[in-house]
Amino acid sequence: MMNTPFPRRTRSVVMNRWSDDFAAYHRYIDHDAHDVAYLCTPEGAKALEATRISHIEILPDFNDIHRLRVAFDACRTRLTGVDRLIALSEFDLLAAAQLRETFDVPGDRPATAARFRDKTVMKRVVSAAGLRVPQFVELNDREDALATVAGLRHPLIVKPRTGAASIGVHRVDSVEQFGALLPRLTGTSYECEEFIEGPIYHVDGIVSSGKPLLIRASRYLNSCLDFANGKPLGSIMLQPGPSNDELLAFAQTSLRALSLVDGAFHLEVIRGSDGLYFLEIGARVGGGEIPFLFRDLYGIDIFSLWVRQQLNYGTPLASEAGVGAAARSTELGGFLLLPEATGSRLLRAVVPDGIAPLYAAITPKANHVFDGKGGYDKILGRFRYRGRSEDEIDAAIAATLERFQYELGDIDAPSRPAWPRGHWHDGYPLPENAPSRCR
Repeated sequence: MMNTPFPRRTRSVVMNRWSDDFAAYHRYIDHDAHDVAYLCTPEGAKALEATRISHIEILPDFNDIHRLRVAFDACRTRLTGVDRLIALSEFDLLAAAQLRETFDVPGDRPATAARFRDKTVMKRVVSAAGLRVPQFVELNDREDALATVAGLRHPLIVKPRTGAASIGVHRVDSVEQFGALLPRLTGTSYECEEFIEGPIYHVDGIVSSGKPLLIRASRYLNSCLDFANGKPLGSIMLQPGPSNDELLAFAQTSLRALSLVDGAFHLEVIRGSDGLYFLEIGARVGGGEIPFLFRDLYGIDIFSLWVRQQLNYGTPLASEAGVGAAARSTELGGFLLLPEATGSRLLRAVVPDGIAPLYAAITPKANHVFDGKGGYDKILGRFRYRGRSEDEIDAAIAATLERFQYELGDIDAPSRPAWPRGHWHDGYPLPENAPSRCR
Protein backbone atom coordinates (compact mmCIF):
# COMPACT_ATOMS: atom_id res chain seq x y z
CA MET A 1 0.00 0.00 0.00
CA MET A 2 1.37 3.41 -0.97
CA ASN A 3 2.10 5.79 1.91
CA THR A 4 0.26 9.06 2.46
CA PRO A 5 1.47 11.58 -0.16
CA PHE A 6 4.28 13.90 0.88
CA PRO A 7 3.39 17.56 1.39
CA ARG A 8 5.25 18.71 -1.73
CA ARG A 9 6.96 17.30 -4.79
CA THR A 10 10.49 16.22 -3.93
CA ARG A 11 13.49 15.70 -6.18
CA SER A 12 15.29 12.67 -4.79
CA VAL A 13 18.26 10.52 -5.71
CA VAL A 14 18.29 6.90 -4.52
CA MET A 15 21.49 4.86 -4.18
CA ASN A 16 20.67 1.22 -4.95
CA ARG A 17 23.01 -1.78 -4.97
CA TRP A 18 20.28 -4.32 -4.14
CA SER A 19 19.21 -6.82 -6.78
CA ASP A 20 16.23 -8.35 -4.98
CA ASP A 21 12.89 -7.31 -3.52
CA PHE A 22 14.58 -4.67 -1.38
CA ALA A 23 14.99 -2.63 -4.58
CA ALA A 24 11.21 -2.04 -4.82
CA TYR A 25 11.42 1.63 -3.87
CA HIS A 26 8.11 2.35 -5.57
CA ARG A 27 6.51 0.88 -2.42
CA TYR A 28 7.84 3.83 -0.44
CA ILE A 29 7.97 6.72 -2.91
CA ASP A 30 5.20 7.68 -5.32
CA HIS A 31 7.22 8.10 -8.51
CA ASP A 32 4.31 9.85 -10.22
CA ALA A 33 4.04 12.51 -7.53
CA HIS A 34 7.80 12.96 -7.04
CA ASP A 35 10.87 13.12 -9.27
CA VAL A 36 13.23 10.23 -8.56
CA ALA A 37 16.63 9.47 -10.07
CA TYR A 38 18.86 6.51 -9.25
CA LEU A 39 22.52 5.75 -8.76
CA CYS A 40 22.77 2.00 -9.37
CA THR A 41 25.13 -0.87 -9.82
CA PRO A 42 24.33 -2.91 -12.98
CA GLU A 43 22.46 -5.58 -11.00
CA GLY A 44 20.71 -2.93 -8.93
CA ALA A 45 19.43 -1.21 -12.08
CA LYS A 46 17.91 -4.48 -13.36
CA ALA A 47 15.93 -4.90 -10.11
CA LEU A 48 14.10 -1.55 -10.23
CA GLU A 49 10.35 -1.93 -10.63
CA ALA A 50 9.14 1.67 -10.74
CA THR A 51 7.41 2.55 -14.01
CA ARG A 52 8.40 6.22 -13.93
CA ILE A 53 12.05 7.06 -13.26
CA SER A 54 13.49 10.48 -14.09
CA HIS A 55 17.07 9.33 -14.64
CA ILE A 56 19.47 6.45 -13.93
CA GLU A 57 23.25 6.53 -13.61
CA ILE A 58 24.88 3.08 -13.62
CA LEU A 59 28.30 2.55 -12.04
CA PRO A 60 30.24 -0.73 -11.69
CA ASP A 61 30.28 -0.16 -7.93
CA PHE A 62 30.11 2.68 -5.40
CA ASN A 63 33.74 2.52 -4.30
CA ASP A 64 35.06 5.49 -6.29
CA ILE A 65 33.76 8.67 -4.64
CA HIS A 66 34.90 10.82 -7.60
CA ARG A 67 32.80 8.75 -10.04
CA LEU A 68 29.91 8.91 -7.60
CA ARG A 69 30.10 12.70 -7.50
CA VAL A 70 30.06 12.88 -11.30
CA ALA A 71 27.08 10.52 -11.50
CA PHE A 72 25.23 12.36 -8.74
CA ASP A 73 25.82 15.67 -10.50
CA ALA A 74 24.31 14.19 -13.67
CA CYS A 75 21.22 13.24 -11.68
CA ARG A 76 21.10 16.71 -10.15
CA THR A 77 21.26 18.30 -13.60
CA ARG A 78 18.44 16.10 -14.88
CA LEU A 79 16.26 16.83 -11.84
CA THR A 80 17.22 20.56 -11.85
CA GLY A 81 18.30 20.14 -8.25
CA VAL A 82 18.21 17.53 -5.49
CA ASP A 83 16.20 17.82 -2.28
CA ARG A 84 17.03 14.43 -0.75
CA LEU A 85 19.49 11.54 -1.13
CA ILE A 86 18.17 8.14 -0.01
CA ALA A 87 20.61 5.35 0.93
CA LEU A 88 19.48 2.20 2.73
CA SER A 89 22.44 -0.19 2.47
CA GLU A 90 24.97 0.01 5.31
CA PHE A 91 27.74 -0.14 2.73
CA ASP A 92 26.53 3.16 1.19
CA LEU A 93 25.91 5.34 4.27
CA LEU A 94 29.37 6.94 4.33
CA ALA A 95 29.40 7.64 0.59
CA ALA A 96 25.90 9.11 0.78
CA ALA A 97 26.99 11.37 3.64
CA GLN A 98 29.96 12.59 1.59
CA LEU A 99 27.70 13.35 -1.38
CA ARG A 100 25.29 15.30 0.86
CA GLU A 101 28.16 17.39 2.17
CA THR A 102 29.62 18.05 -1.28
CA PHE A 103 26.30 19.06 -2.83
CA ASP A 104 24.70 20.55 0.32
CA VAL A 105 21.81 18.09 0.47
CA PRO A 106 19.96 17.77 3.81
CA GLY A 107 20.58 14.60 5.78
CA ASP A 108 23.37 12.85 7.66
CA ARG A 109 26.87 14.19 6.99
CA PRO A 110 30.20 12.31 7.32
CA ALA A 111 30.75 13.10 11.01
CA THR A 112 27.35 11.58 11.84
CA ALA A 113 27.76 8.58 9.55
CA ALA A 114 31.19 7.79 11.01
CA ARG A 115 29.68 7.24 14.45
CA PHE A 116 27.69 4.36 13.00
CA ARG A 117 30.21 2.98 10.49
CA ASP A 118 33.65 3.34 12.08
CA LYS A 119 33.86 0.81 14.90
CA THR A 120 36.61 2.71 16.71
CA VAL A 121 34.68 5.98 16.62
CA MET A 122 31.45 4.45 17.92
CA LYS A 123 33.22 2.65 20.79
CA ARG A 124 35.02 5.81 21.87
CA VAL A 125 31.73 7.71 21.95
CA VAL A 126 29.78 5.15 24.00
CA SER A 127 32.74 4.51 26.29
CA ALA A 128 32.86 8.23 27.08
CA ALA A 129 29.19 7.92 28.07
CA GLY A 130 30.10 5.30 30.69
CA LEU A 131 29.17 2.11 28.83
CA ARG A 132 31.44 -0.93 28.73
CA VAL A 133 33.23 -1.66 25.45
CA PRO A 134 35.85 -4.32 24.67
CA GLN A 135 39.37 -2.97 24.93
CA PHE A 136 40.49 -2.13 21.41
CA VAL A 137 43.25 -0.57 19.34
CA GLU A 138 43.50 0.74 15.80
CA LEU A 139 45.85 -1.15 13.51
CA ASN A 140 47.22 1.89 11.74
CA ASP A 141 50.81 0.72 11.33
CA ARG A 142 51.04 -2.94 10.33
CA GLU A 143 54.78 -3.03 11.10
CA ASP A 144 54.13 -2.10 14.72
CA ALA A 145 50.91 -4.12 15.01
CA LEU A 146 52.36 -6.77 17.33
CA ALA A 147 53.49 -4.10 19.76
CA THR A 148 50.17 -2.28 19.41
CA VAL A 149 48.11 -5.26 20.59
CA ALA A 150 50.58 -6.36 23.26
CA GLY A 151 48.35 -5.00 26.02
CA LEU A 152 45.25 -6.91 24.87
CA ARG A 153 44.30 -10.35 26.11
CA HIS A 154 43.76 -13.24 23.70
CA PRO A 155 41.55 -14.30 22.03
CA LEU A 156 41.37 -11.23 19.82
CA ILE A 157 38.88 -10.18 17.15
CA VAL A 158 40.33 -8.38 14.13
CA LYS A 159 37.81 -6.57 11.93
CA PRO A 160 37.61 -3.82 9.30
CA ARG A 161 36.76 -0.51 10.95
CA THR A 162 33.93 0.16 8.48
CA GLY A 163 33.00 -3.44 7.69
CA ALA A 164 29.61 -5.16 7.86
CA ALA A 165 28.10 -8.66 7.90
CA SER A 166 31.28 -10.09 9.51
CA ILE A 167 33.12 -9.71 6.18
CA GLY A 168 36.87 -9.75 6.84
CA VAL A 169 36.46 -10.52 10.55
CA HIS A 170 38.95 -12.91 12.12
CA ARG A 171 39.38 -14.45 15.56
CA VAL A 172 42.98 -15.10 16.61
CA ASP A 173 43.89 -17.11 19.69
CA SER A 174 47.61 -16.51 19.90
CA VAL A 175 50.41 -14.13 19.01
CA GLU A 176 51.52 -16.57 16.30
CA GLN A 177 48.06 -16.57 14.68
CA PHE A 178 47.95 -12.78 14.77
CA GLY A 179 51.38 -12.55 13.15
CA ALA A 180 50.31 -14.97 10.40
CA LEU A 181 47.13 -12.95 9.75
CA LEU A 182 48.84 -9.56 9.41
CA PRO A 183 50.08 -9.95 5.80
CA ARG A 184 46.50 -10.72 4.72
CA LEU A 185 45.09 -7.47 6.16
CA THR A 186 45.21 -5.31 3.06
CA GLY A 187 43.03 -2.73 1.35
CA THR A 188 41.23 -1.23 4.34
CA SER A 189 41.65 0.05 7.91
CA TYR A 190 41.38 -2.48 10.72
CA GLU A 191 40.88 -2.52 14.45
CA CYS A 192 41.61 -5.22 17.01
CA GLU A 193 39.55 -5.83 20.14
CA GLU A 194 39.47 -8.27 23.01
CA PHE A 195 37.07 -11.18 22.69
CA ILE A 196 34.33 -11.01 25.32
CA GLU A 197 32.91 -14.39 26.29
CA GLY A 198 29.14 -14.47 26.65
CA PRO A 199 25.78 -14.48 24.86
CA ILE A 200 25.25 -11.90 22.11
CA TYR A 201 22.05 -9.88 21.68
CA HIS A 202 20.74 -7.50 19.08
CA VAL A 203 18.37 -4.58 19.57
CA ASP A 204 16.47 -3.23 16.56
CA GLY A 205 14.05 -0.44 15.92
CA ILE A 206 13.58 3.10 14.73
CA VAL A 207 14.05 6.43 16.49
CA SER A 208 12.03 9.59 15.88
CA SER A 209 12.97 12.93 17.45
CA GLY A 210 15.42 11.17 19.73
CA LYS A 211 12.94 8.65 21.14
CA PRO A 212 12.46 5.00 20.12
CA LEU A 213 9.28 4.72 18.11
CA LEU A 214 9.64 0.93 18.02
CA ILE A 215 12.31 -1.20 19.73
CA ARG A 216 12.86 -4.94 20.22
CA ALA A 217 15.66 -6.92 21.91
CA SER A 218 16.64 -10.41 20.72
CA ARG A 219 19.09 -13.14 21.69
CA TYR A 220 21.37 -14.64 19.06
CA LEU A 221 21.89 -18.39 18.75
CA ASN A 222 25.47 -18.53 17.51
CA SER A 223 26.91 -15.31 16.09
CA CYS A 224 27.24 -13.55 12.75
CA LEU A 225 30.91 -14.55 12.73
CA ASP A 226 29.88 -18.19 13.25
CA PHE A 227 27.53 -17.86 10.28
CA ALA A 228 30.32 -16.46 8.12
CA ASN A 229 32.32 -19.55 9.08
CA GLY A 230 29.61 -21.99 8.02
CA LYS A 231 27.44 -22.48 11.10
CA PRO A 232 23.70 -21.78 11.50
CA LEU A 233 22.55 -18.43 12.88
CA GLY A 234 19.39 -18.00 14.91
CA SER A 235 17.66 -15.31 16.91
CA ILE A 236 14.81 -15.15 19.43
CA MET A 237 13.05 -12.00 20.64
CA LEU A 238 13.14 -11.56 24.41
CA GLN A 239 9.96 -11.71 26.45
CA PRO A 240 9.26 -8.98 29.04
CA GLY A 241 11.47 -9.22 32.11
CA PRO A 242 14.67 -7.94 33.73
CA SER A 243 17.00 -9.05 30.93
CA ASN A 244 14.85 -7.39 28.27
CA ASP A 245 14.52 -4.20 30.33
CA GLU A 246 18.28 -4.03 30.91
CA LEU A 247 19.03 -4.41 27.20
CA LEU A 248 16.50 -1.79 26.15
CA ALA A 249 17.89 0.67 28.70
CA PHE A 250 21.44 -0.05 27.48
CA ALA A 251 20.32 0.49 23.88
CA GLN A 252 18.67 3.81 24.64
CA THR A 253 21.75 5.05 26.50
CA SER A 254 23.86 4.05 23.49
CA LEU A 255 21.53 5.85 21.08
CA ARG A 256 21.62 9.03 23.16
CA ALA A 257 25.41 8.90 23.40
CA LEU A 258 25.69 8.49 19.63
CA SER A 259 23.09 11.26 19.04
CA LEU A 260 20.82 9.22 16.80
CA VAL A 261 17.85 11.55 16.48
CA ASP A 262 15.99 10.02 13.56
CA GLY A 263 16.56 6.72 11.83
CA ALA A 264 16.65 2.94 11.99
CA PHE A 265 19.24 1.11 14.05
CA HIS A 266 20.70 -2.36 14.64
CA LEU A 267 22.73 -2.66 17.85
CA GLU A 268 24.73 -5.69 18.97
CA VAL A 269 25.55 -6.25 22.66
CA ILE A 270 27.49 -8.93 24.57
CA ARG A 271 26.67 -9.99 28.12
CA GLY A 272 30.07 -10.53 29.72
CA SER A 273 30.75 -11.88 33.19
CA ASP A 274 30.64 -8.35 34.61
CA GLY A 275 27.69 -6.95 32.62
CA LEU A 276 26.69 -5.71 29.18
CA TYR A 277 29.26 -4.64 26.59
CA PHE A 278 28.63 -2.50 23.53
CA LEU A 279 29.78 -4.45 20.47
CA GLU A 280 28.76 -2.32 17.47
CA ILE A 281 25.85 -0.46 15.93
CA GLY A 282 24.57 0.35 12.47
CA ALA A 283 22.28 3.26 11.62
CA ARG A 284 20.20 1.05 9.35
CA VAL A 285 17.57 -1.66 9.39
CA GLY A 286 18.80 -5.00 10.75
CA GLY A 287 19.62 -7.69 8.22
CA GLY A 288 18.55 -11.29 7.75
CA GLU A 289 14.93 -11.91 8.64
CA ILE A 290 14.64 -8.95 11.04
CA PRO A 291 12.60 -6.62 8.77
CA PHE A 292 10.32 -9.51 7.77
CA LEU A 293 9.58 -10.34 11.40
CA PHE A 294 8.58 -6.72 12.10
CA ARG A 295 6.34 -6.80 9.05
CA ASP A 296 4.80 -10.22 9.67
CA LEU A 297 4.30 -9.95 13.44
CA TYR A 298 3.45 -6.29 13.81
CA GLY A 299 2.45 -5.06 10.34
CA ILE A 300 5.27 -2.51 10.38
CA ASP A 301 7.56 -1.90 7.40
CA ILE A 302 10.65 -0.35 8.99
CA PHE A 303 12.09 0.48 5.57
CA SER A 304 8.98 2.51 4.79
CA LEU A 305 9.32 4.50 8.02
CA TRP A 306 13.02 5.06 7.43
CA VAL A 307 12.50 6.30 3.86
CA ARG A 308 9.84 8.71 5.12
CA GLN A 309 12.33 10.06 7.62
CA GLN A 310 14.97 10.62 4.95
CA LEU A 311 12.48 12.30 2.62
CA ASN A 312 11.12 14.51 5.42
CA TYR A 313 14.47 15.17 7.07
CA GLY A 314 14.13 17.12 10.32
CA THR A 315 10.38 16.53 10.61
CA PRO A 316 9.13 14.06 13.28
CA LEU A 317 7.35 11.01 11.96
CA ALA A 318 3.62 11.53 12.07
CA SER A 319 1.59 9.04 14.07
CA GLU A 320 1.67 5.84 12.05
CA ALA A 321 -1.23 3.42 12.31
CA GLY A 322 -0.17 0.28 14.09
CA VAL A 323 3.17 1.47 15.48
CA GLY A 324 1.78 2.01 18.96
CA ALA A 325 0.10 -1.37 18.97
CA ALA A 326 3.26 -3.02 17.69
CA ALA A 327 5.31 -1.43 20.47
CA ARG A 328 2.92 -2.90 23.06
CA SER A 329 2.55 -6.34 21.45
CA THR A 330 3.70 -9.35 23.48
CA GLU A 331 4.03 -11.59 20.42
CA LEU A 332 7.60 -12.78 19.90
CA GLY A 333 9.45 -13.78 16.77
CA GLY A 334 12.60 -15.61 15.81
CA PHE A 335 14.56 -16.80 12.82
CA LEU A 336 17.01 -19.46 11.70
CA LEU A 337 19.47 -19.11 8.82
CA LEU A 338 21.36 -22.07 7.37
CA PRO A 339 24.49 -21.07 5.43
CA GLU A 340 25.45 -22.04 1.91
CA ALA A 341 27.00 -25.38 1.03
CA THR A 342 29.57 -23.58 -1.08
CA GLY A 343 30.69 -25.50 -4.14
CA SER A 344 27.53 -27.62 -4.31
CA ARG A 345 24.10 -27.56 -5.87
CA LEU A 346 20.85 -28.26 -4.11
CA LEU A 347 19.06 -31.41 -5.25
CA ARG A 348 16.13 -31.22 -2.84
CA ALA A 349 15.04 -29.66 0.42
CA VAL A 350 12.18 -30.85 2.63
CA VAL A 351 10.79 -28.40 5.18
CA PRO A 352 9.44 -30.27 8.24
CA ASP A 353 5.72 -30.21 9.04
CA GLY A 354 4.15 -30.00 12.46
CA ILE A 355 6.31 -27.26 14.00
CA ALA A 356 3.60 -24.82 15.04
CA PRO A 357 5.69 -21.65 15.56
CA LEU A 358 7.36 -22.09 12.13
CA TYR A 359 5.23 -19.93 9.82
CA ALA A 360 7.57 -19.27 6.87
CA ALA A 361 10.41 -21.17 5.22
CA ILE A 362 12.41 -20.21 2.15
CA THR A 363 14.78 -22.61 0.40
CA PRO A 364 16.38 -22.35 -3.06
CA LYS A 365 14.90 -24.12 -6.05
CA ALA A 366 16.28 -27.48 -7.12
CA ASN A 367 19.67 -27.26 -8.87
CA HIS A 368 20.51 -23.92 -7.29
CA VAL A 369 24.30 -23.56 -7.19
CA PHE A 370 25.84 -22.27 -3.98
CA ASP A 371 28.62 -19.95 -5.08
CA GLY A 372 29.58 -18.45 -1.72
CA LYS A 373 27.92 -15.10 -2.50
CA GLY A 374 24.53 -15.76 -0.94
CA GLY A 375 25.01 -13.52 2.10
CA TYR A 376 21.95 -13.83 4.32
CA ASP A 377 19.55 -14.33 1.41
CA LYS A 378 20.46 -17.02 -1.14
CA ILE A 379 21.38 -19.66 1.39
CA LEU A 380 20.40 -23.22 2.28
CA GLY A 381 17.39 -22.20 4.34
CA ARG A 382 15.62 -19.24 5.93
CA PHE A 383 12.99 -19.89 8.61
CA ARG A 384 10.72 -17.52 10.57
CA TYR A 385 8.90 -18.22 13.82
CA ARG A 386 6.24 -16.60 15.98
CA GLY A 387 5.11 -17.47 19.49
CA ARG A 388 4.37 -16.28 23.00
CA SER A 389 7.55 -17.35 24.80
CA GLU A 390 11.27 -17.67 24.16
CA ASP A 391 11.17 -21.37 25.11
CA GLU A 392 8.47 -22.06 22.51
CA ILE A 393 10.52 -20.52 19.70
CA ASP A 394 13.76 -22.05 20.97
CA ALA A 395 12.20 -25.53 20.85
CA ALA A 396 10.85 -24.87 17.34
CA ILE A 397 14.30 -23.88 16.09
CA ALA A 398 15.80 -27.01 17.62
CA ALA A 399 13.12 -29.16 15.96
CA THR A 400 13.79 -27.51 12.59
CA LEU A 401 17.50 -28.22 12.85
CA GLU A 402 16.82 -31.84 13.69
CA ARG A 403 14.15 -32.51 11.08
CA PHE A 404 15.03 -30.33 8.08
CA GLN A 405 16.28 -32.55 5.27
CA TYR A 406 18.26 -31.63 2.18
CA GLU A 407 20.44 -33.32 -0.40
CA LEU A 408 23.40 -31.82 -2.21
CA GLY A 409 24.99 -32.67 -5.54
CA ASP A 410 28.52 -32.06 -6.71
CA ILE A 411 29.46 -29.48 -9.32
CA ASP A 412 33.06 -29.98 -10.35
CA ALA A 413 34.44 -31.05 -7.00
CA PRO A 414 33.04 -32.97 -4.04
CA SER A 415 30.61 -30.83 -2.09
CA ARG A 416 31.34 -29.61 1.39
CA PRO A 417 28.94 -30.22 4.26
CA ALA A 418 26.55 -27.32 4.66
CA TRP A 419 25.97 -27.03 8.38
CA PRO A 420 26.96 -27.41 11.09
CA ARG A 421 30.68 -27.92 11.10
CA GLY A 422 30.57 -29.21 14.66
CA HIS A 423 27.75 -28.36 17.04
CA TRP A 424 25.06 -25.71 16.56
CA HIS A 425 25.62 -24.86 20.21
CA ASP A 426 25.82 -26.96 23.35
CA GLY A 427 22.09 -27.59 23.36
CA TYR A 428 21.66 -28.62 19.72
CA PRO A 429 24.12 -31.31 18.59
CA LEU A 430 23.65 -32.94 15.20
CA PRO A 431 21.84 -36.28 15.31
CA GLU A 432 24.61 -38.90 15.34
CA ASN A 433 22.94 -41.03 12.67
CA ALA A 434 22.51 -38.18 10.16
CA PRO A 435 23.81 -39.33 6.75
CA SER A 436 26.68 -37.31 5.36
CA ARG A 437 24.85 -36.07 2.26
CA CYS A 438 21.31 -35.65 3.56
CA ARG A 439 20.61 -33.94 6.86
